[in-house]
Amino acid sequence: MRHNKTVAQILIRYQVQRGIVVIPKSVDPSRITSNIQVFDFELTNDEMNIIDDLNRNHRFHRNDKVSKHTHYPFKIAF
Repeated sequence: MRHNKTVAQILIRYQVQRGIVVIPKSVDPSRITSNIQVFDFELTNDEMNIIDDLNRNHRFHRNDKVSKHTHYPFKIAF
């Protein structure tokens, strides 16, 4: 890989650069360490655009059990 990083690190960095708070979950100490090692590189505008272009305007997670809740965050149609 160009940055010598894992796919997970690239995707975490992508979200960080977009200003999104990322809370990766792991109980494996090596993965916890890996997840924080995203502040020693930056993605270029071209790299950000390549990842942006992967968007298909589709949510893969459905949680219909809570869809009637007042604070259900996915009422906005894609």
